[in-house]
Amino acid sequence: MSPPSSKLATRRPKLLLFVLVTTALVHPCYLLQERPKILPLNTPEFLLVGEKFSYTCTAKVGEPPFSFQWLKNGNELMSAQTDVQIKNFEDISLIVIDSVKEKHAGNYTCILSNNAGKDIFTAALIVKAPPTWIKKPINQEVFLGEPIVLECQVHGHPTPQITWTRLKDETPLSTSAGKFLFSNDGKLQIPKSSEDDEGSYKCEATNGVGKVLTSIVQVKLRVPARFEEKFSVETVRRGETASLKCEAIGDLPLEVTWAKDKRNLEIKELDRYERFETTVEKGLTSELMIRSTDRNDGALYTCFAKNDYGLDEKNIKLVIVEVPARPLDVRVQEVWSRSATISWSVPYSGNSPITKFIVQYWQEKENGQRLLEQTIPSSQTSVLLKSLHPGSPYAVTVVAENEVGQGMPSQTIQFVTGEEAPVSPPTDVQVKPKGSSSLLVTWKPPPKELWNGELRGYYIDYKVNSSPTSYLFKTVESSSNDSYEYILSPLMKATRYSVVVKAYNGAGTGPPSEEITVKTLEGDLPLPPPVELVSNSDSAISLKWGKSPSHNIPVTGYTLHYKKKNSGEWNYVHVVASDNNMYTIKDLESGATYQLYLTAVNQFGRGNPSDYLSITTNPKGIGIGLPFYLNLAIVVPVTASVVAFVVVLVVIVIFVKKTKARKALERDLTSLQSGKVVTYAPGSQRYIDMEKARRVSNPEPGTPAAASIASYASIPSRDLELRVDDPRQELKSFLPPQMRDRPLPHPKPSSLKKRGDSHLYDRAD
Repeated sequence: MSPPSSKLATRRPKLLLFVLVTTALVHPCYLLQERPKILPLNTPEFLLVGEKFSYTCTAKVGEPPFSFQWLKNGNELMSAQTDVQIKNFEDISLIVIDSVKEKHAGNYTCILSNNAGKDIFTAALIVKAPPTWIKKPINQEVFLGEPIVLECQVHGHPTPQITWTRLKDETPLSTSAGKFLFSNDGKLQIPKSSEDDEGSYKCEATNGVGKVLTSIVQVKLRVPARFEEKFSVETVRRGETASLKCEAIGDLPLEVTWAKDKRNLEIKELDRYERFETTVEKGLTSELMIRSTDRNDGALYTCFAKNDYGLDEKNIKLVIVEVPARPLDVRVQEVWSRSATISWSVPYSGNSPITKFIVQYWQEKENGQRLLEQTIPSSQTSVLLKSLHPGSPYAVTVVAENEVGQGMPSQTIQFVTGEEAPVSPPTDVQVKPKGSSSLLVTWKPPPKELWNGELRGYYIDYKVNSSPTSYLFKTVESSSNDSYEYILSPLMKATRYSVVVKAYNGAGTGPPSEEITVKTLEGDLPLPPPVELVSNSDSAISLKWGKSPSHNIPVTGYTLHYKKKNSGEWNYVHVVASDNNMYTIKDLESGATYQLYLTAVNQFGRGNPSDYLSITTNPKGIGIGLPFYLNLAIVVPVTASVVAFVVVLVVIVIFVKKTKARKALERDLTSLQSGKVVTYAPGSQRYIDMEKARRVSNPEPGTPAAASIASYASIPSRDLELRVDDPRQELKSFLPPQMRDRPLPHPKPSSLKKRGDSHLYDRAD
């Protein structure tokens, strides 16, 4: 039993003092009574709800009459107002509670009083109640990501302790786990649910009184279709296969569809697009495959996931990367003799940043090119090409490069650097006397790489040796020849001259060659003689030449030069000058073509060569040792041509004669029918009709004999003149038998005549 409250204890002495003083003043006899005292009683430590309880207040000392008063927690307790029964007797008062409830717990005070005073005694009533459900937890279904609230509200005295346990791992939950929140009323809260939160939970309540209160609930997560990743970028090289994946999370059944640039993508059979779906633990994985990607496949692809609880989408940006396109608008900005500025425009990057440009250039040469390269940063679109060769053609192309690789080169452009004067003199310069008043100057061009441009020509500077005068010069235009020659004339006889040769182009004149000093001759060189072919066989060629055209220039000998066509060096034979200038080259190859020319020599040197002859030897065994006019290779074609001409002429003559004979025959027949008789004398005209040249044995009845004879006289015989050796003598076979033995006219003499001893013939007249 707990002691009285402090308030009652402080008031008790003052109250007793007041009662005693008042009693003594009112009635003296009261001072003689004894003040009452309450007999303390043992009370139970606590009561359980529903148990019975009674409390007795008994006067231990004092004289009646007694009065009793009950207080609960300092407030007067009235039977009529509560379910607590108060029963008073002479010296006893008690309270009775048939069924204790939690509300009955508190401090109960009994005040015992008589005429002498009063006594106060307070006892505490403790009531305990086992846990009971206020709100029992129930099973829940929530969407993934939404909060979970599990209520476990119980009542009891003392206040029950509530604990939560997740059954799948038998782990008691506590506030130490950051995702769980607990409230004083026993609620368990999970602010954002996840897949791990699905399962069974147990709520336990206990306060040490009665049994432990337990409840198990099920939490079911409803997962709507969703994507954890809402956007991604996929990069694929052009021509390769692209794989786009969408991992949809949600309760099955799940449906996934695809769109390209927000338009539904229809995947057909035998298309480059293919779709594969795989069911996984959390949902469904859909994969879109694009075979042999091209630039048009670069787009925004969207996959839509849908189930009974929701709809979500994911966007995938497909980037098709490739090598850059050709650089555009490549042009030459400025050109100098040894440098040039090239610029271009940035091309399509291939969806990958251009890392650099490569400028490729080369000098265009006939004997091959050497490729040069210069790397330029991607931020730069022009370049200065240095160390170029003057006056040379160049070709330039530009290539862009990114992480994928190098693109196609741009269109090739050409330019020519500015010219500079040649830096090398002509080579192999030679000067030879060609007579008493001329010098032959020969040279070759400088090396082409030292031209510094296109050569326009050459200057031949000359002067009398050791003369203080300046050089005279001659100009020779440039050509495509590998070598040049020029005859300086007229010069002074037997005089030394100094000669140099210089090349020039549009920029200036190059350095001179070394000075060459040559003396003109004291006399003239012989002129080339005319050369003729005498005969040729399968192994020999005979030539004949006349005297030099200039009779006042002496000739001491000749040199015959010959070689097989397209062969190596020239062969030569020295021939002493004579009246019979002939020579036969022997031991030649049959059926081969030879080139020949002749030069005349005198005391001053060798003259210019004659015209070149090109002669082919006969095949093996033909025309051996015969002059060319008896060579079958020449005679047969000429004879065939003559015979053909004669045959054509004969046919024309026969046609004319035949026409005239027909007309004469018609006149004779007319005369016979009119009674005229034609007499033919031996010297008279005779006619021949080619179509009626046959023997008459059986003339038709009534036909005169003269008419039958006259039928063979249509062509005058005197007009038919044939040569004995002419092929037309074969026409005698067409004559009648009586005319076949008649001699034909003697042929005319041939009109072909010999011309001297040259064995050459004029054509027929």
